[in-house]
Amino acid sequence: MKPIIIGIVGAHNSGKTTFITKVINLLKGKGIKICAVKHDPKGKAETDTKGKDSYRMYEAGADQVILVSPNKITSFIRNNNSKDLNNLLEQLVLDDVQMVILEGFKNYEGIDKFEVIRKSENRDLILKNSKDLKGVITDYYDYPLKFDINNPEDFVNFIIREYLSNR
Repeated sequence: MKPIIIGIVGAHNSGKTTFITKVINLLKGKGIKICAVKHDPKGKAETDTKGKDSYRMYEAGADQVILVSPNKITSFIRNNNSKDLNNLLEQLVLDDVQMVILEGFKNYEGIDKFEVIRKSENRDLILKNSKDLKGVITDYYDYPLKFDINNPEDFVNFIIREYLSNR
């Protein structure tokens, strides 16, 4: 069965990762299997240490490098600038994952998105005119469907009720 996919979007430093980690923790506590996918559109995230073996193998041209540790497996795969998120998810997400939470991917269409917006940002919604925007996660913003950024339990209950309960 294909996993449910939702996106959490927002401006840089809006609190997306903090909120997502709380949501993941709560969902895992309820036995939900989660895949989190973070968007790095500028390619600045460091995932390996320069000079280490896996780094050197990737730099040598390997199409994929898999680093196996006792508690995790890290895979580096050349993307060749593909923008097909569906293809990526089909290839990489484990079969038993029930939900995928995307952080970012604000321009990717066809996925329900929830925007994080805080009063201190002093901005309007990035996805204000997007049909994919389903709700906001906020400490002030008025929107038909909104969740308190300081109370991720309400968002988790909504996710379970609206997305996972019929599975």
